[in-house]
Amino acid sequence: MREIKQLNESHIDAYTDIAFNAYPSFKNFNKDAMDKYKLEAIETMNNDPVVTFYGLFEHEELIGVMRLFDFQMNLFGKIMPVSGLGFLGVHLLHKKNGVARELIAYYEKHYLNKEVPIALLLPFRPDFYKRMGYGFGTKLNQYRIPSKYLPKYEIKDKLRYLVENDLNIILECHEKVVKKSHGRIKKFGDEIRDLFGNAFNRIIGSFNKDGKLNGYLVYKFDNGKPGNYTINHIYIKELIYENSMVLKNLMGYLKNQIDQVELVIFNTTDEHFHNVFSNPLNDSKNYIPYGYLETNTQAIGVMYKILDIKMAFAQCSRHYNYVNLKVRFLVEDDYNSSLTEIIVHFNNGEIILDELEYDVSVKMKYSDFSSLFLACTSVSGLYNIGLLEIDNKEKLEILDLAFYYPQKPVCYTDF
Repeated sequence: MREIKQLNESHIDAYTDIAFNAYPSFKNFNKDAMDKYKLEAIETMNNDPVVTFYGLFEHEELIGVMRLFDFQMNLFGKIMPVSGLGFLGVHLLHKKNGVARELIAYYEKHYLNKEVPIALLLPFRPDFYKRMGYGFGTKLNQYRIPSKYLPKYEIKDKLRYLVENDLNIILECHEKVVKKSHGRIKKFGDEIRDLFGNAFNRIIGSFNKDGKLNGYLVYKFDNGKPGNYTINHIYIKELIYENSMVLKNLMGYLKNQIDQVELVIFNTTDEHFHNVFSNPLNDSKNYIPYGYLETNTQAIGVMYKILDIKMAFAQCSRHYNYVNLKVRFLVEDDYNSSLTEIIVHFNNGEIILDELEYDVSVKMKYSDFSSLFLACTSVSGLYNIGLLEIDNKEKLEILDLAFYYPQKPVCYTDF
């Protein structure tokens, strides 16, 4: 007998045991650390409306856990509810027994019932989730830039350290940036608590001439060489700016630390970011034939799934670039051995559903469609690597234009 139900404080000991053992490499198993984790989890359980804890029970024994997140995300300029799955863990004695699959199936059904058709997660096994229909999001780039190569910008607006009393203006500033950034998610409890709950964080705010916060920088100092306290790195945890002038102000602050800081580490999804620096080479000294020098490392993170394609098209308010085309999409679900067929009429860039006739037929995997829908990839990009089939190649260019969007989704949320 298996049952999935919402967890509460009475389950905290069993929940913590699974959570610690599912991710043991970065957990401190002493009693004080586990007690602290329990208190933090209970605080989230009781006071964060974005997060709900669920568990899979077998004969009343808790054998799997997860947290579900009711996120608010910018989807092509419109703030919409989306779902997140995090902290998925399985009891060590019940591995390879379908527990994770049951929890994920519950997650997807739960949000479909709430008419939330877009699902997010951070993968521990990308291949596992890709087979289940989750597509890759935008890659994250990590730049490790020697401070001497930071641009020297004049600081034109007031900068000051931000303290806990500034939390409201920080959240207001972040929300303004969310409204301008496709894919960005509003902050939730755990993220907010980490801002001032982490003693190593330093937060610098930039204020415009009207005294309004228009950007901020969250960073910490790292030692660059064990045993030598004079070698310091700055690790940027969050870089928020309303416009390019604010970015220049914050970059100017970082440049002023050159006498004390050897290296600055940036994490960004912005594919243009390397152009900021006169020399974007990192400290690896790596060389790739022929004539290429390493600038950054890349990583995949958030994966997206369109839980219901028709519902997603109906809810999404984006414009499809004035395209006129009737397209039959055949979307293959390998995991369930099924095929979803939907005809979408792009009518001068607007969407009409439930048509019977079509001009062109397109076939692809569910995971690739999920990435395409969110503008993580393109029609031509998928076609060129053999992941999209089209029965009339002459329509490829116009279909590529339909899904074109000037920004790939931005996601820096850790869940």
